[in-house]
Amino acid sequence: MKLSGFTFVRNAVRFDFPVVESIRSILPIVDEFIVNVGPDEDGTRKLIESIGDPKIKILQSQWNPHMTAGGYVYAQQTNIALFNCCGKWAFYLQADEVVHEDDLPRIVEYADRYADDDRVEGLALDELTFWGDYKTVFNVYPWRYSRRCWVVKPHRFVLSRGDAAGFTVHPKYKEAGRRIRAVATGARVFHYSFVKSEKALTEKYRSVLNYWSNNFSEEQIKAVEHDFYNNIPREYVGPYDGSHPKVMEARIRSHPTAIDLTPSRWQKRLDYHDYKKLLKTKLIQRFGDRFAGRGGYKLIQPPS
Repeated sequence: MKLSGFTFVRNAVRFDFPVVESIRSILPIVDEFIVNVGPDEDGTRKLIESIGDPKIKILQSQWNPHMTAGGYVYAQQTNIALFNCCGKWAFYLQADEVVHEDDLPRIVEYADRYADDDRVEGLALDELTFWGDYKTVFNVYPWRYSRRCWVVKPHRFVLSRGDAAGFTVHPKYKEAGRRIRAVATGARVFHYSFVKSEKALTEKYRSVLNYWSNNFSEEQIKAVEHDFYNNIPREYVGPYDGSHPKVMEARIRSHPTAIDLTPSRWQKRLDYHDYKKLLKTKLIQRFGDRFAGRGGYKLIQPPS
């Protein structure tokens, strides 16, 4: 069984994405890793080449400057990489996501088990999202207690959708797609999108706005200015004392930011929407995520 890895990336150097660690985290289990590098303005291609592994295959693509709505350019760039995967399974990681080495055998086991089961089109991983540093984790849905269906069967007419937040299935390339059928693996994906300085986060998200709309107001632009203690309430996060993927060790040692969990430091106060999110999280913890949408996939439980 051949297993492909794939991703797209742009401005990895400028925005300090852990894309090298991301790729390295699953290199031991993939037969190839397709990297779709966008317009190279900061040496991103050289960064990928520095990994020096023959499994890595680099594509160079353009980004359509007119695709400035809904973040759809991210799905487009994801699909370019996906269409070049030759494996029976294709393992997707975004440039700020890393897999723990302890979970690799589990992923391979599930991929082997369901490789020839046509009812299963994807494998879902549990998501851990960190805030500000590597010791602070989100404890509310959808950043916690949700899954990412990131391992898919490319030959089953699977396409990245929306802003590359998930995949849908389009049998015979019909226009209307449906939710992908997935099995939960219990393996984890570590999401480090918010582990940067406040200045770096603000610069990154101002750039991201260009692919969502041309008509953002000054107020909306100001809203992406990151303040770790004012953007979210203290109730959203908690301490994390588990281990991180080994490939992240050097990056973790050099990280300059440390989040203070003292309640008095946090300026954002709970409003109606925050209470609603906390209540939803408690319901998911107690009853599971069957009412939560599951990120656009359909969780199935085939016979053992």
